[in-house]
Amino acid sequence: MISIPITDAQFVSLAARLRTNGIEMLGDTGTLTKDGVTAQYTHANGNLTVEITDRPFYYPVSLIEAKLQSWLEQSLSYDASKASL
Repeated sequence: MISIPITDAQFVSLAARLRTNGIEMLGDTGTLTKDGVTAQYTHANGNLTVEITDRPFYYPVSLIEAKLQSWLEQSLSYDASKASL
């Protein structure tokens, strides 16, 4: 499971970025799916948690989580650097 601190504004920005990549994040809880990977997410109390619930057998959960965590952190860092301009 991935858990990342995230503000409401960051969550809205993240949802917009995911939408441009073909992934719908609607509301504070729900399901994400792309390329055979399915995950449940919850945004509450300044935290985003994501749990992989289904995946192609040849992708270890640890690999998916590592890539997703990296992407999320890079997205949040990019937004923070943009806001400081």
